[in-house]
Amino acid sequence: MKEAVEIAEFIRKSSRAGELLALSDIEAEFGGQALPVSEPATEPVQFPALIQEAISSNDDIEVILDDSGGAWYFSEQFMTGAYARVMLLKSEGPLKMIAEVIREHSRRYPRPVPLPLFQCSPFNLSNDEIARCLQEMKDKPPYRDIAHLTTSIGNLFAYSTDHLDPGYATMLAEWADVGQAENP
Repeated sequence: MKEAVEIAEFIRKSSRAGELLALSDIEAEFGGQALPVSEPATEPVQFPALIQEAISSNDDIEVILDDSGGAWYFSEQFMTGAYARVMLLKSEGPLKMIAEVIREHSRRYPRPVPLPLFQCSPFNLSNDEIARCLQEMKDKPPYRDIAHLTTSIGNLFAYSTDHLDPGYATMLAEWADVGQAENP
């Protein structure tokens, strides 16, 4: 259907700009205007069905779910799944974003995260914001697994105690920060 093609193009355009789209964003864009209809419509346009068609007929259109089950759409031509996840976490606030990135690195790779990472794009947090978030995490039960350490040359790293033992996290951070540079 031509409608699904238009929706896929809208998703691509938003992804190119670094944005995720919710169903409500798509409805807002197309709800007030007539979609180019390929056949005479006997029923009102059903956006979820059109989005499903856009996904099934375009390999690059993907969906990612937030914690409440809300769907967010993006195009892999312009955004990786990992980047889309960071953008979704970013929309939920810096505490959750930092904690989930730290947990993922601790679980998946396993390694602690150098805190200056959060100053870089797409996070774009200041040193003060990062420090404030780490301080807030200490007092909030959902973030009690987030710990941080300082390497022998004074750089800060963070890890999840649910996924990394403190001694192992310290060794990994020390290797990443000092050992690799000293042992090319």
